[in-house]
Amino acid sequence: MIAVLSTGLWRALGQVERGDTITVRFSGAGKPARSKRGSFAPPRKLLALGLVIAAAALVAAPQLLTLAVALPLMTLSLLVLTPLLLPLIAPILGALLTSEIVAGIARERRQHTWELLCACPGGALQASWSCAIGIAQRTTWLLPLRFLARMTLRAVAGLWILLALLSLWLALTGQQPLGVEQVRLLSLLLLAMALYHAQLAQTLWLAALCGLWASAFEWRRSDAALAGLCLYLALAVLPLLAAAWLAGRGWALAGIALALAFREAAAWLLWRGLRWRL
Repeated sequence: MIAVLSTGLWRALGQVERGDTITVRFSGAGKPARSKRGSFAPPRKLLALGLVIAAAALVAAPQLLTLAVALPLMTLSLLVLTPLLLPLIAPILGALLTSEIVAGIARERRQHTWELLCACPGGALQASWSCAIGIAQRTTWLLPLRFLARMTLRAVAGLWILLALLSLWLALTGQQPLGVEQVRLLSLLLLAMALYHAQLAQTLWLAALCGLWASAFEWRRSDAALAGLCLYLALAVLPLLAAAWLAGRGWALAGIALALAFREAAAWLLWRGLRWRL
């Protein structure tokens, strides 16, 4: 089953454990919200000046009206395509998560509080895991990422159900028999949903584990960050490049299956090794 272990982290990222003080500490969920009323509000005079300048530009050069119409359309197109681009954006976000975990644990070590956190019930392993979850929940991109991914999967699942019902109705009414092409289309949609979820879940799982592995040693922050990022790139990105190379030679499905299986096996080995180390 694709991304079995990774799904556990994917679910944990969306669950704020109020009873876990370490997760709350790193996520900042227990801090009172600061009032920032009016700190980023643009002055009304500046907005009025911008409107006047825009109106004057349209009067002087009417051809700019085409640009004014094209920009909203381009923005709308990007909003529609963003959920489909998440698997391509996920490796970058994974690298950021690895760096954040290394920096967070290094900061605790520098403040001489990491040993106290590891002395909590559950030991160093539980403290490290709670730290990774808390840092991930503190990021500004996690909630939009989960929301867009969930909406995309639901939309594709709804499309799959509609296509399956339509194919079944056409077959029962005798208008079009259920053939290989319909089955192939439905199978490809299921495979696309599985790959979409696996790419996001596996990437974040590996990113968290690489950050924890690099932080499990008494290294300097720069050395730990470099080691974590190199390990992450080797396990998360290189298998995808190998799959793309195989796809270019007509072995697309085999390359994707091998890449996902390799990354899941690497994540399992990292987790077992982290348990042994801590």
